Amino acid sequence: MNTKLKGDIAEQAAVLEALKRGWGVLKPVGDRMSYDLVFDIQGTLIKVQVKSAWFHEGSGNYVVDNRRTKTNRRQMVREVYNECDFDFALAYIKELNVFYVMPVKVFISYGSEIHFVETDKRQRKPNSSSFRDAWELISQWAVQKETFVRTPVKLGEAVGRVIPSQVPTQ
Repeated sequence: MNTKLKGDIAEQAAVLEALKRGWGVLKPVGDRMSYDLVFDIQGTLIKVQVKSAWFHEGSGNYVVDNRRTKTNRRQMVREVYNECDFDFALAYIKELNVFYVMPVKVFISYGSEIHFVETDKRQRKPNSSSFRDAWELISQWAVQKETFVRTPVKLGEAVGRVIPSQVPTQ
């Protein structure tokens, strides 16, 4: 299975999870945006980057790269994400059907990779464990996010005068 297919599976799993929660889901056209999906939670739009984790034999952890990867026929270019690129990152572990839900600031604060420990062998839980299936972080963020509601006005009311073309004819 290639990485593009793994990413598509992770995105569809995220769509399904959002729909189960009653959220709207929007998908940008094309592959050029810095986010993969947009969740609509009661009118608040949340940009989401979805990553598919892979199992790293050496460490026994699941891993995601927290950089943007651009490829063409000759080379692969990796760039760091910025805080304004998206609101949340979702790291999906397909084998366990588990998501790590991370605010963008947390996601980009790691080096080039984020390791997710899914074993109970450790005495201390890693920092990333608090983000395991933490979908409530998105819900809470959506409630706190200010949404501007505009009241529709008739043409001309906004400028306080009647525009000649709006005068009713008899």
